[in-house]
Amino acid sequence: MENINIKSQHGHLFTCNKCNKFHFEFNQIAIDFSSVKALENFQNYLIEINGEEFELLNIDTFYNRKIHIPFPNTAIKMVLSQNDLKELKVLVTNFINHYKRAQEDTRMLKNLSIISEKQLN
Repeated sequence: MENINIKSQHGHLFTCNKCNKFHFEFNQIAIDFSSVKALENFQNYLIEINGEEFELLNIDTFYNRKIHIPFPNTAIKMVLSQNDLKELKVLVTNFINHYKRAQEDTRMLKNLSIISEKQLN
């Protein structure tokens, strides 16, 4: 797995060659994703979140951050502000873009290596 390490003000997303997972941390939350597909599913979920709508929905709650992202089958949720949500979306999108570019570069290098080897033989 190609080493990718993307940081934002409050977040960090990186690949791990030891366990072949994608490690994500944002503020005090850490999540391990087992595949880029799982990370893309998370990205798609984030893209669908309308922060303004969530803030209006939760305006009367005592939470400081009004955007809530629940974790399935747990009582845990990530609470975000509008700025947090924007930063999170950018962090995940930048990481996925870097990862896909690195994967494509690796494929191209392998193809060039195969072509070069065939030409030498």
